[in-house]
Amino acid sequence: MKSAARTGTVPAKVQDTPVTRWFRNHRTPRATGRPVAETLGYLQSAVADLDFPMEPASVLPVVLPPDLYAEMYDATRHIMSLLRTALLERAPDGPGRVAALGAEVEQYPLFVPGPDEERYATYMTRPDVIVDATGPKFLEFNIGGGIGGVIDTALITRAWKSTYGDTEDLPFRGFDPLAVRDRMFADIIRDQGVRPAVAIVGSVRDLGGRGTRCYYDLQVDSLREHGLEARFFEPEELPNGIGPARDPTFPVGLRHFTVLEWRELGIDLAPVRAALDAGCLLLSTQTAYLIANKKVMGWVSEGRPWMTDRDRRAVARYLPWTRVVKDRRTEWRGSSQVLPELLVREQEKFVMKPAVGMKSRNILVGRDCAPEHWRAVVDDAVATENHIVQEYVESLPYRMTFWDRAAERSYDRDVYPVFGPYLFGGRPAGCRVRFLPPGRQGVVSINGHGAVPSVAFAAR
Repeated sequence: MKSAARTGTVPAKVQDTPVTRWFRNHRTPRATGRPVAETLGYLQSAVADLDFPMEPASVLPVVLPPDLYAEMYDATRHIMSLLRTALLERAPDGPGRVAALGAEVEQYPLFVPGPDEERYATYMTRPDVIVDATGPKFLEFNIGGGIGGVIDTALITRAWKSTYGDTEDLPFRGFDPLAVRDRMFADIIRDQGVRPAVAIVGSVRDLGGRGTRCYYDLQVDSLREHGLEARFFEPEELPNGIGPARDPTFPVGLRHFTVLEWRELGIDLAPVRAALDAGCLLLSTQTAYLIANKKVMGWVSEGRPWMTDRDRRAVARYLPWTRVVKDRRTEWRGSSQVLPELLVREQEKFVMKPAVGMKSRNILVGRDCAPEHWRAVVDDAVATENHIVQEYVESLPYRMTFWDRAAERSYDRDVYPVFGPYLFGGRPAGCRVRFLPPGRQGVVSINGHGAVPSVAFAAR
């Protein structure tokens, strides 16, 4: 579920107060013990096998005030619990929830019977967060075993820690997402009372042309280092490798794919269905991908009867105004509005997103769109009821130090980062960062949009 976000176009002069308050211009000491060129070469080599962009090269990792870093995780837990409740209370079972979302039932073929379907649905998540003048704003929630960025975040995190010596004296703190996820699997295996073996189910066909098993082998190696047997399976390898029915050799697995992507690639899901039926619990379960439907954010943003005053305050603080697009009235900035008319009249204030989407596809920013095209998309969204709309959020700049290889000198520029704090089994699991190169604006995605990956640490 590799979704994207868009940063705001910040006014020419941004007041110092919000930037100082939220980012506080933290700077990590430069004394890494290595020349800058060597440091950057080390970082690039860490992700070389994954073919990730590392230009322009940042001399320093992103370092956040510890209170902001902690707040992102606390808010992730709270909003995630609201999304979960909002979906589960709509209907008593998977098919009913699919119907409540107006989704296509054939896109959700991997439900499993029993309590584990719901129990583990939100064990793995990474929201997309930007920081505006009032604090963190959650643009969407990526939920499931196939969320992007885990491997590059782990490798870049390890590389920065190693660069600074990886001792107790590090000037920042952060988490290795692979290590935290491995601990999550160990906990699940203990809770389930099953053999300590984990299947990684994915496909090199789903790697955007990189075509190497290294991406999966790194995950297998990490699980083995943490005391768990592990193996990577292409779906076609499952029938002969997962083990006997009702007593599988690999009783727990990582579902490292989405149904939508595999169907686009022509990958047969029948072996996965058979593995589930044989007793292999693949995580995250199907329900995760229902909770990740952006319509659920719209429900929570609009408010549900069971929400407490604390819940409503959290929604007002952390979620942009979000609505499911229909021909109806809704409240916006204190007044009742006909939603389609509002979207056309105030085009520049909104962003349109498909309820289910990946890799930044079909995200439409009103202020960047011709009026006739925007109106056509609004008309289609009203007719199909498969989009949400969010109020546009202005992102604050983060001052980042880059390296000019030709001139062999550093320079500072503003970027507009999107943060991705991982939660695995409820535990903080590192924070991905992605940003467009200085001077560029638009959808902040690595896939097809040229964003650069980094990581965020908390300052000590």
